[in-house]
Amino acid sequence: MRGELGAPFGKVVQERELLEELPRCQTLVSVGDMISTTLINKGVIPHLTVYDRRNERRELEALRNPADLLPVPEKVVENPAGMITPQLVQALREGMEGGSKVKVRVEGEEDLAALVCAAIAPVGSCLVYGLPGKGVVLVRIDAGINETAQGLIRSMEVLK
Repeated sequence: MRGELGAPFGKVVQERELLEELPRCQTLVSVGDMISTTLINKGVIPHLTVYDRRNERRELEALRNPADLLPVPEKVVENPAGMITPQLVQALREGMEGGSKVKVRVEGEEDLAALVCAAIAPVGSCLVYGLPGKGVVLVRIDAGINETAQGLIRSMEVLK
């Protein structure tokens, strides 16, 4: 499924275009350390920030990451690379359903968290995530995006 998962769900945008689009987002979900850092450094605090203290598989220093410093409630979950654990799904769902801004720090990798967010984010939300070597993807969540992401998740192998 690498080909399907590697294709952007939305539009690849440059930073300036992204910042211009954000005011039209009802809820903002950010997945990934670099895009979250960019947003936070620009004064934009997502409703849900998902990060793993890694960039392209390299460890980032804890407590130097702007997401670590966000003064919002944090949920820490384990999620191995290439997997979607029930704990990750639950944390993301709770983060989107809550009324306040939150962050989810993933121990392991958040590589598939954007797919989960695309599947469960409310219509009208915006999801932003990094696409290595290509830029930032902006996804305007609608029913079609929800259904497509849910279909991809359902087609994945279930490990027991």
